[in-house]
Amino acid sequence: MDLVRKILREIALFGACALSVAIVGLIAVDQLVMPRYVRQGVEVPVPDLIGLTPSQARARLQAEGLHMKEREPRWDASVPEGQIVWQNPSALSHVKPNRTVYVAPSLGQRLYAVPDVHNRPLRQARLWIARADLEVGEVTEMSSSAIKEGNIIDQTPKADEQVAQGTTVALIVSTGPPRAFVAMPSVVELKLDEARRLLSSLGLRADHIRYEFSTAYEPDVVIRQEPESGMPIKRGTSVQLIVSKL
Repeated sequence: MDLVRKILREIALFGACALSVAIVGLIAVDQLVMPRYVRQGVEVPVPDLIGLTPSQARARLQAEGLHMKEREPRWDASVPEGQIVWQNPSALSHVKPNRTVYVAPSLGQRLYAVPDVHNRPLRQARLWIARADLEVGEVTEMSSSAIKEGNIIDQTPKADEQVAQGTTVALIVSTGPPRAFVAMPSVVELKLDEARRLLSSLGLRADHIRYEFSTAYEPDVVIRQEPESGMPIKRGTSVQLIVSKL
């Protein structure tokens, strides 16, 4: 009987020691091992991927134990085409290992096709250009036997060219067929070069130049003209100019 009691006491004592060791072990795991595991293994910082290529970004994420998945590319003028322009989660945030980071590569600056407004009315051309996210630039006029008055003769940039948003499109508008007669403009008091340009724009020629001494005008200024201003004159006619000299 004494032997049995002795054996039971030893079994109880062993059980108590084993339980104590187990409790101490659990406390050590809970207070020492688990906090370190939580701090170092459960969360990792997300690297900054903006400006990297997809292959560079994937390698950077794999080094942190993360995965990558690409979304649809996006237009962005600030990031060159092919580089990462967006990521989620954001850089420097902390996530669990094996987390997937979503990225979108840049398509670069978005370009717009210039609409073809050739032989279209100016009003329609303005509307089409605005709808293409472009702007109407300088509008000049030119006579044309082929293009109806008020329609577009030419445009710069040309139709279907790819340009940036807000690019200006210069237009040349037809004034219709050239008239046989024009009103002679006044070129008196203009410099000779200016007078020639004005006459040429009307289809007139300044072939006959005569110089006269004058103290009332600076040199190379038109003092008189033949024919006089306002008179009808046929295109191609040569105009005589009297120019001052000292």
